[in-house]
Amino acid sequence: MSSDTLKGGDKAQCHNRRFYIFLMLTAALALFLVCTLHTRTLPFAEGWYTYYAKCINSGKLPYRDFEYLYPPVYIYTVALITRIFGYELIVLRRLGVLFFTLIAVGLYLCAAEIVGKKRSHIAMIAAVCGAFYLQSEVVQTFYDYVRMMDVFSVFSLYFLLKATKRICAHEPCRREILGCGVLCGVFINIKQNIGLIFFFYALVLIVYLGIWCRQSKGAILCNALLLCLPPLVLFALIATALWQSGSLVAYLSMTGAAAAGAKGGMYAILFGWLFHNGTAFLHALPVALLLLFVIVGGFVWLKLLSRNAPDRAVPPKRSYAKEMGLAFFLLLAIALLSVILWEPLGRWLLPKAFLSTYAVFLTVTPIFAACGVWGIRDMRHGTDTMRDVVPFFVLSGAYFAISFGCGNSGGLAEGQASFGVIFLVCALLFLCEAYLAIPIHPPRVRGGILLVRGGTVLLCLLLALHSADKKLVYTYNWWGMTESSYWESTASLDLPLTGGLSVSPQTKAVYEEIVHAIVANTAQSDPIFCFPQIPLFYALADRCDPGTFTKVQWFDVASDAAILSDIEILKKNPPKAILIYHTSEYAYTSHEQAFRAGEASGTRIMRDFLLSFVKTEDYRLHGIYQTGENTLTLWLSP
Repeated sequence: MSSDTLKGGDKAQCHNRRFYIFLMLTAALALFLVCTLHTRTLPFAEGWYTYYAKCINSGKLPYRDFEYLYPPVYIYTVALITRIFGYELIVLRRLGVLFFTLIAVGLYLCAAEIVGKKRSHIAMIAAVCGAFYLQSEVVQTFYDYVRMMDVFSVFSLYFLLKATKRICAHEPCRREILGCGVLCGVFINIKQNIGLIFFFYALVLIVYLGIWCRQSKGAILCNALLLCLPPLVLFALIATALWQSGSLVAYLSMTGAAAAGAKGGMYAILFGWLFHNGTAFLHALPVALLLLFVIVGGFVWLKLLSRNAPDRAVPPKRSYAKEMGLAFFLLLAIALLSVILWEPLGRWLLPKAFLSTYAVFLTVTPIFAACGVWGIRDMRHGTDTMRDVVPFFVLSGAYFAISFGCGNSGGLAEGQASFGVIFLVCALLFLCEAYLAIPIHPPRVRGGILLVRGGTVLLCLLLALHSADKKLVYTYNWWGMTESSYWESTASLDLPLTGGLSVSPQTKAVYEEIVHAIVANTAQSDPIFCFPQIPLFYALADRCDPGTFTKVQWFDVASDAAILSDIEILKKNPPKAILIYHTSEYAYTSHEQAFRAGEASGTRIMRDFLLSFVKTEDYRLHGIYQTGENTLTLWLSP
């Protein structure tokens, strides 16, 4: 029996049961994907936070004893976890499994707030597509600080959606706003730029919807203060702790001026990425225009049909919604298993069309802007014609805020496009469901709508499958630092801290030869230096740096001033071994053009110094190590 034929409590119970079933299916798909992937490959740029944690647990403090340009929540979380469970990398990988599963669950809850529990099958499809698209990003490890940020951004949106729905219903929403404020406070203290942009969006949105709903000034002010209070309290607590440790001034400087300076200043951060990525926007425009035409055109046509449709005298025919959701789950599970087990299928799928993050941005952003103008028109005329689309308005704005903040780091990324993806999926499938609810004749029209809905679900399935397949083929690719595919990563590493991880045989040889060479030619108390983004080798070889203030000398992770001061430290305390990862010239020029107006970066100056230093100080080239597109050289002191 269809839930549409049920009444009252029975219908609500049916919808609740369906809601939890699809919630569990969403979590199961996410868990299956990340559990499959999390033990494969070991990027050379992994291990930053393992070494940071070693420094903290040995008594050093970020900001005071070493440079760190981000807020402290994530770095201390990793330090606590490693202190309790040890420094094995698989421990943090399992933390990443938890992060990804929570993200998928949070996306499902957000989508369900938008489409309703009755359409929880749409929420599942949207959440899976959004989560898989997020995880297709090839420049992040599973437990990266950005993934922790994603957990808090998703649940901040969830509470924001609940709060705005209650505002529109003229119901009390203090608990929801307070919850959003708490989560935003943590969000800001993981990654300050994106967190602050999202927070200010939430603040403006609450005021905007309060005016739109014609709330009193007192109610609007109360809601705004409730949102602001938790971040302020959290900042006060963190500031107090840092002040007591003598790190407060350095913290404010590093997370403010130094972080902005590492990216070329505020103008370059906020707007430079729009110009640098003009070609990507241009290439994505045709797909964006098509999606805009389908969504906006479909919405306008739906309004016209609804206005002229007769009152429904009989319950709508069965829509097969639950069956469609279950079919999506089963087909995707089978397809995923087939791709994982059969490499040729994965290789064949990858070249096919893929949804660009820039196409998502160009589709969702104009809709957000149009809804904002629509709401202003309502305010002027004292109407509430936008009421039905408020949840989509909130979601599209959250996507814009997150994506704009992500663009500040150089450009858009799949990892911060999940809100946009669930917006597209929810909008398309919601339109199909709305058309089916209208008594349209003849029956062949209804059959056509069912066919369109089925085709849309199939496209969603292909999007999710392609996203997963991309991560299987390109497990990691960051500024030329690549890793082998999932299927090639079959060799277990025989090194401390790497138990449970598999890499390609070539990568295994490079890791083990470098670590064994360092251990054999240096004492545990001897300093070594790993440049520019490979502090993982400090941890693997159980060695320390020569006391440099930067632990990672990457372009936008360390300030130029700190890197230049480290050159003097290296001159005074020459390390016993110097390990250099040879980053491509393209990475140097791209960062310098984007953030330094073409001027030489501190990272380049340090590289040139090291290449000269090893010669003037008579270091011996112990080996050149290559795997894939990665090249490293190890120099030992005479």
